[in-house]
Amino acid sequence: MTRRGWLRISAALLGCCAWAGDSAGPAEEVHAMIVGMHAALMDGKADALRAFFDPAMPGFKGLSSDVGELLKESLAPSAIDFLSDTGDSQARDLELDWRMQIRAYSGQWSVERAARVKLRAEKRDGRWRIVSFAPLDFFAPARGGAVWDLLSESLASLTDTSGGPKADRGYVPANFLAAFDPRTPGFDRLRANVIALLQQGDVESSVELAGSQGDDRRRTLELDWSLLLEGHDTGIAMFQRRQRVTCQVERQGRKWRIVAFDPVEFLAPERPRQ
Repeated sequence: MTRRGWLRISAALLGCCAWAGDSAGPAEEVHAMIVGMHAALMDGKADALRAFFDPAMPGFKGLSSDVGELLKESLAPSAIDFLSDTGDSQARDLELDWRMQIRAYSGQWSVERAARVKLRAEKRDGRWRIVSFAPLDFFAPARGGAVWDLLSESLASLTDTSGGPKADRGYVPANFLAAFDPRTPGFDRLRANVIALLQQGDVESSVELAGSQGDDRRRTLELDWSLLLEGHDTGIAMFQRRQRVTCQVERQGRKWRIVAFDPVEFLAPERPRQ
């Protein structure tokens, strides 16, 4: 969804605020509360978002911590559709189709998150407060930065030749291969390619992120990858290649793993000329 699309849906939400005057009914007041939550996410104001929740709400401590971490590193503009709103002037139950596009302040990554949110709001001392909210981890910090960390660390291990004497080079790059799910299509060929490449010379490489799509469970990355191979002892460039590489990553438990890599032959050694 484009940025314009997110703003258009948000503008429809903001129309609810026009109802939230002194004569507003309870439904309009609660809708205005949701608009306020959306604004806090847009502005990166963690305290403003927390203020909509009753601190006695089950799970509030974890949710509060999540909100702080999420908005410390990113903004989270939302698109929200009201699916149901029932109750009376003192308590209301809402079901929302809530979508966030979480964007790092650095601009290096963004992820999409969506959930059917169920919440209960009660009016206390003239103000509405959320007393139950599910899923509780909806505001958990995004893991887009962790994806880039995975790539950076695996690349560093690919170019590290400090593990042994020069005669021992051509090692099995275990740290690099550990970034991959062994079920990755072509994994055995990729492993053989990388070992042969490191036997041929020392690798220097740089990667620029050209594109990133997906959510905080699975992402597809487009990488502009430049690779240089130098002689072990001479330091003379043997060959250089640059290519757009597509890499799919998946969150498995607490860690990200590469589950697809194309083209596998990008990391193959240079073939002798006939």
